[in-house]
Amino acid sequence: MLFKMFFCKLSCIFLILLFINVCHCSQRVLRSWINPNCGEICDKKNLTTVWLRADGLNDTLHYVWDFSGSPSVLMAVTSRSAELEIKWEEYVLGKSKSLRFTETPHYTFGIVLRKIYEFNDINDTGLIDTVDASNINILHPRSFRWDRTFFSKTNELVELHMEGHDYNNAEDKISRRGKIKLLFNGFCSLNHSHITPHMLHSENSTQIDLIIDHLQTNTSFLQSRFAIEVLLVSEGNSNSTMIIDGKKTLDDEHTPGIFEVDEIRTPNNNYDNGIQKMGAYIQWKPVSYTTAERDVTSSTDLIHYPLIVSYNHTKAMKNSLLFAFYDENVTQLLVQKINVSMGLKGDRFYKKTNYTTWTFIVGYGTPPDEQFSYLVIMIISIGIGLPLLIMISTGLYLCARRFRNQDSNVLLNR
Repeated sequence: MLFKMFFCKLSCIFLILLFINVCHCSQRVLRSWINPNCGEICDKKNLTTVWLRADGLNDTLHYVWDFSGSPSVLMAVTSRSAELEIKWEEYVLGKSKSLRFTETPHYTFGIVLRKIYEFNDINDTGLIDTVDASNINILHPRSFRWDRTFFSKTNELVELHMEGHDYNNAEDKISRRGKIKLLFNGFCSLNHSHITPHMLHSENSTQIDLIIDHLQTNTSFLQSRFAIEVLLVSEGNSNSTMIIDGKKTLDDEHTPGIFEVDEIRTPNNNYDNGIQKMGAYIQWKPVSYTTAERDVTSSTDLIHYPLIVSYNHTKAMKNSLLFAFYDENVTQLLVQKINVSMGLKGDRFYKKTNYTTWTFIVGYGTPPDEQFSYLVIMIISIGIGLPLLIMISTGLYLCARRFRNQDSNVLLNR
């Protein structure tokens, strides 16, 4: 009887949790456009600029994913009535003030994938900061030919796949075969991404998955690895600094063997009518994968390096979406950059599989924290509750048997 009651209650709890999960409605409604109102200009130049707007109850988050220059993302928080305007003839020429919103945003944040470093790790340390300049090649993502290979949109998920190939930089006299891929995802609610390492995203974030796939390496580099330089641009006090930190988690259910999340947060030091504004963040798990299967056996490390202040804002943002947007406001911006390298000592370098990845989240507000899933909670409940129930049942049985024996002895004595 006790077992029946226990499992009945446990089933009810599980069904309630499942019902809450199913009924958790989308926090934002997504709408998106490729090259909005551009037409023939973008078709001729093979451009891809995606405008994603995520409408909430009180505000709208705008994301612009752009490949007209260096791959860039602009995030802007506005009222629900704001729209994006692009002067396409000026925009394709890389001119400033060619992209704007019809209302001044409450907050903006942007990133640029500025450089890809190929470094010859002759000492097999996995660290780019131990390598001298003669063993480093710099590739500029804007020098790839970028093609759109997939685009899908619903009210709940927007997905864009871009492929960069035929690298050719005439200035540096470098050309490479092979490709890099960038996969973008926009979300409407809190959940884990379907892309390994299954990052936890919120309705206020977008995910970028970078893949370096059979990219030709320098023939004189026998132990090549790759690193990425990312430029981070935030509104706020230009004399402050972003914060880089790591968070431990208790659960590796979604990414086996990984119990840490690294993140960069912008300072929340801007006040508007006495209310502190929220900032932005970038978040990733320190794991890279060396095969498309992305399992534990093909994992290696991601290593990040200290944040570096970028003083020449205009030069840093040149040839990117951010230059077209910020322009004269650059002196008021907090601009920093960070390098992230893929690989660790003993993993036999990039040439082992010719494949490496980095997956990260760009978001607004407070990064979400990992929590145990309902399945894990149920398993823990059974693991703790069942032995406890057995102990209680055994104790009750022994007590009842003892009382029966006592009653039997009393009757015999009479």
